[in-house]
Amino acid sequence: MSERAGRARVLALPPSAIVDHPVATLRDVEATVDPDGVWVLGPSREPRAYARARQLFDAPVFHPPLERGLDDDPFRRYDLEGHDVFVSSGAIALEADSDAVSSAIRDADPESPTIVCEDVATSVRPTVLETTLEGAAALATALPADRRATVLTGRLPAGYDERWYLEADTGAVLDVEHDPVVANELESTDETGSTDETGSTDETGSDEEAESDDEAESGGGNRVAVRVQGAGPVERYGNAESIVALDLGSAGVERTETHDPGSFGLEAVTGIGPKTARRLGERGVSTREDLLETPPSRLTDVPGIGRERARKMGVHAEVLETGEPRRLTDDPLPGENWPRPPLCLDVETDGLSPTIIWQVGVYDSESDSYRAFVEKEDPSDPGSVLEAFCDWLLGIHPDRALLTWNGWGFDYRHLGAFVNRHVPFYAEEWESIPKLDLYLWAVSDGNALLPGRTNKLEDVASALGYEDADTGLDGARTAAAYQRFVRTGVKLDWGRHEAYCEDDCRALWHVYERLRGAPRASGSVQLPSATSSQSDSPDAKSRSTSRSDSDSATRSAADAGDSSRSDASDRTRTADPTGSEQAGLGDFE
Repeated sequence: MSERAGRARVLALPPSAIVDHPVATLRDVEATVDPDGVWVLGPSREPRAYARARQLFDAPVFHPPLERGLDDDPFRRYDLEGHDVFVSSGAIALEADSDAVSSAIRDADPESPTIVCEDVATSVRPTVLETTLEGAAALATALPADRRATVLTGRLPAGYDERWYLEADTGAVLDVEHDPVVANELESTDETGSTDETGSTDETGSDEEAESDDEAESGGGNRVAVRVQGAGPVERYGNAESIVALDLGSAGVERTETHDPGSFGLEAVTGIGPKTARRLGERGVSTREDLLETPPSRLTDVPGIGRERARKMGVHAEVLETGEPRRLTDDPLPGENWPRPPLCLDVETDGLSPTIIWQVGVYDSESDSYRAFVEKEDPSDPGSVLEAFCDWLLGIHPDRALLTWNGWGFDYRHLGAFVNRHVPFYAEEWESIPKLDLYLWAVSDGNALLPGRTNKLEDVASALGYEDADTGLDGARTAAAYQRFVRTGVKLDWGRHEAYCEDDCRALWHVYERLRGAPRASGSVQLPSATSSQSDSPDAKSRSTSRSDSDSATRSAADAGDSSRSDASDRTRTADPTGSEQAGLGDFE
């Protein structure tokens, strides 16, 4: 197993993902995720899926409905890379032997043990608009009040994360904390003192206050604190991302990744969906390596695969296997032939319908320098960060273009609206700035094939050899963190959030350079594009393109004969329904 900075990785799979997919696909999942433990989700007994997983995966496999500890213990204990994971057959088993559970958890390492219990879920009582926690009584009885504990359940979707405070005697819900990730971050910052911009440290607060805070966090007294985190499939664009990787740390799940099963094995290849994969498998083509070794003339014997589609499948399979991008046209990259390289841009907001752009990050490859414009003091003033950013951009770099990844799906759209609203004296100049989008050029316009399992920026950059800063953040967490700052006024770990934004900017430039160094594709096959290819001339006309469809739509189209590949962008962002432009090019010299 690979080292993950003290984390243990658990791969959570629904039984259908194990039983319904070929061995080659599951082998690809194992090689990619590299789990320390494999969780076959319940809550029903699925012995066939459990047996198949035990045969195919090298890591320990557990299936809660079939778990029972030695000597009829209420759980089975797994040591995953130094992390104790207690797998229970259900809440009833925990409650029946609560003393043994409580004793084991007190002895656990790390400080916050992880319990897998499929009976835990939330339910809503619509008549009183109240959310309850199923299994709360059993958890309150079995878990010690003086220890933090994390409960993982497959009955809630991956990404669900709330801390429930329960009355120890009855399991009655006393309180619910909706963003424990942010609370943990704030607590970590407070332990060392919060540092302001001048470097001074706030160490105020008595020992009694600190002890009171610790007791509240862990439960203490007559209440039990339980952090409940989901591991079940996530619905995205009508398609279930049912392969879930959970990185366990000292405070529970610190990082979650979800994948569609179609991102692995043959189905990861452009033009191959489940039906086509089955047809190929019947002819002895079960892996991408098999596909590359199969002559196109033989592939065309498969119903629905013509000569052109067979060629395209081979091109993409080679990209995925070699990890090298492929330029499908001779069109230059956005700004590739301009005198100075574009500035890589990323923004952070307080949500998908933002009320503030609280961070603007810019990486300049020319000087290998990064600038961050962050609102750390007054979140009620959305204009100050934008004004500082525009001052710098127009004052220092008036002749530079901007570059984003799917910027027309989010960054440019919101920046334009916020500049018009809050710094209108810069609105005209903002519109004249060339705004380039590498995702649009490569994916939507079909100018390149990328080796990532999806076309998310982090997946593509990682496949191309970029090593990220491992901040543990994503767009949703940074937005939730800033929302907490707005509500409480308690400062965040600003350095960590700036590092996350910088990481995206540097990853974008890494992808740009790898595409720039890829061979031109004169005479090679070209995938259908969303629009005509982009001209790199400063006098190029603005044009529009709609955001790419989801992975699920692509695979469905593939089975119908469409070989286009389009993935969701690096964040869940709302597309401009009227299309988006590569804009501001007309007057650029």
